[in-house]
Amino acid sequence: MYPRRFYTWSKNRIMFGLGMKNMTGSVRSFVRDLVKRIQETPLFFWIYITVLVYAVRRLTYHHGYGKKKITVGGQTVYVDRAEETISESVIDTTKICEGFSDIGGLEEVKSLLIEHVKWPFTRPDLFSGKTLRSHPKGVLLYGPPGTGKTLLARALAKELGCSFINVKTESLFSKWVGDTEKNASAVFSLAEKISPCIIFIDEIDALLGSRNIIDSAPHNHAKTIFMTRWDGITQSTAKIIVVGATNRPKYIDEAIRRRLPLQIEVPTPDETGRRKILGILLENDLENNLRKKEIIEFVAKNTRDYTGSDLTELCKAAALMPVKEMGDNGILPPLELRHFTMALTRVRPSLML
Repeated sequence: MYPRRFYTWSKNRIMFGLGMKNMTGSVRSFVRDLVKRIQETPLFFWIYITVLVYAVRRLTYHHGYGKKKITVGGQTVYVDRAEETISESVIDTTKICEGFSDIGGLEEVKSLLIEHVKWPFTRPDLFSGKTLRSHPKGVLLYGPPGTGKTLLARALAKELGCSFINVKTESLFSKWVGDTEKNASAVFSLAEKISPCIIFIDEIDALLGSRNIIDSAPHNHAKTIFMTRWDGITQSTAKIIVVGATNRPKYIDEAIRRRLPLQIEVPTPDETGRRKILGILLENDLENNLRKKEIIEFVAKNTRDYTGSDLTELCKAAALMPVKEMGDNGILPPLELRHFTMALTRVRPSLML
């Protein structure tokens, strides 16, 4: 058989195989015919054989052969090696305990997320491309450390009931040539398979910071692929949104910031916010304490510049003090105002350190 006829026959067989429903039988038949044709082909046409072997591999891969079947995000999907690596960063939202109602304060931030993210997810018919109402494909949460940016992103996934991919630097970048680019693309291909999905990038400035000449070529190439795939979801109907969190927004690549149209500041809580946070944190420890309201009011007024994380550490320090005071009788003293007064001298606001 001559090269041109061999190529034409091979191409037609591949196109025919792609249209077959019973792929197992068609692939087996195709390989059997291929071996027969190879036996009739002169040896100096080996290059065509190599191309055909590659084509057979791509044909089977296209239909799931060679991929691994896994359950991720509550869905069973076929994934390649890069997608399997990224799947380790998927968090099961059924195991996320915090919803918006469990977050004290930040009412304005939660309201913005409900209006701009939850509503488009739950009522896509009201946010079609034909109206000025649009579904943002990117949200940036920025503010001081410990203000609850990661907690908000997790709570958002809980509210939406969608998959949550927590992208980490170590899972994206690889020392092996080409793997970093594959992982960057796999983030979005996996998100499409398990959509609706939130792609969360904590410390996005470290992962997708401003490009400069000292960045490696694979690093810059991975960023380019990441942005290209990101643009792809803005043109698709898939329910996928990228949520980034940072305390250094000015260090984010300008091209990345343009893809995060909804930028929300997550500030330190005011007195009202601190009061709500303390009410949630101390719900069990002060359940039967008649001075609960007085204690919460005192702590809220004396914790200016404390973040939500600082308040958590303060309450933990205060809750430990009755244990230290417990005598030989094994009776735990109640948590009192003086314990919080002592804790305030030990736990200072992290922003002031």
